[in-house]
Amino acid sequence: MSSPAGMMRVVLQHGVRDVRLATRPRPTPRPGEALLRIQAVTICASDVHVYAEGNVGGVSWDRPFVPGHEASAMVADGNGTGLAEGTAVVLDPAIPCRACPQCAAGRFHLCRNLQFCDLPPVDGAMGEFLAWPAAQVHPVPESLDPVVTPLLEPLCVAVHATELTSSLAGARVAVVGCGAIGLFTVQMARVRGAKTVYATDPIPERMAVARQLGAEPLPEGAEVDVAFEAAGPPEAVQQCLDMVRPGGEVMVIGIPLEDRYLLRPSQLRRHELTLRFCRRQNENYPEAIALVREGKVVLAPILTHRFPVDRVQDAFALAEAKAEGAVRVAVTFA
Repeated sequence: MSSPAGMMRVVLQHGVRDVRLATRPRPTPRPGEALLRIQAVTICASDVHVYAEGNVGGVSWDRPFVPGHEASAMVADGNGTGLAEGTAVVLDPAIPCRACPQCAAGRFHLCRNLQFCDLPPVDGAMGEFLAWPAAQVHPVPESLDPVVTPLLEPLCVAVHATELTSSLAGARVAVVGCGAIGLFTVQMARVRGAKTVYATDPIPERMAVARQLGAEPLPEGAEVDVAFEAAGPPEAVQQCLDMVRPGGEVMVIGIPLEDRYLLRPSQLRRHELTLRFCRRQNENYPEAIALVREGKVVLAPILTHRFPVDRVQDAFALAEAKAEGAVRVAVTFA
């Protein structure tokens, strides 16, 4: 169903587990922005936190807002930015100020003035059109399925997480949690030269995908050099700490339900472990796109379900339930 001239369909989250389809005026791009026609948006774990709990990391909303930040699009109007109409693109959902000390140091993802697509009060991408800074829009190969293209965003997180660790060349690696980011971390560990990649997840279908992507089941008592926590529950961090060798590293990617961890400091001290945290990604799209273009990383196995936008409530419910083998669920605009 098409929208009236000058209008667009948009998804609004009104409350916990309450997303509805609505109509809004199409946005008008400002200088430096391009107008994008959204093709698909995949539902991230952070979107599920907001959908099911009302906040993520303590950030909530005071009005209905548009969710979604993993999005593919076609350029509808380049608006003088140099982006040609009809170009297939993926959007970087983060807008750094490029002027603060963090940006000056190249830590754009830690910008003090960062704006992020779908983090209230900034509306997200789950609408037919979006005006977005052209500097945060990246062309992608035309051969790439637009419904899997949004998965470049969680791939970027895995690219960043693996670049924050010591060299993975020849390392024994474990990935705890085989959602989208965990499965991309499995692939990135291989790309970075890991000797062995173990994976664990309580959902059998996710473990099947992990095996397909080259991971081995995590043996009882296995000891690894680097463990990546990509599950979310607080106990997963301790699980990672328990499996790394003395002098090993744990990289935390997941977001816990409660904003706290219970850890054993004596273990960290006696084994001289490194515990580090990953926040999103930092300008990693060019590398991620190149890896997909070269066939070194695959996106398709991570996308398990597709819903048209008029079934958006079903899409969010499935993403929360993690039923039917769901990993990443897409909402599509036709």
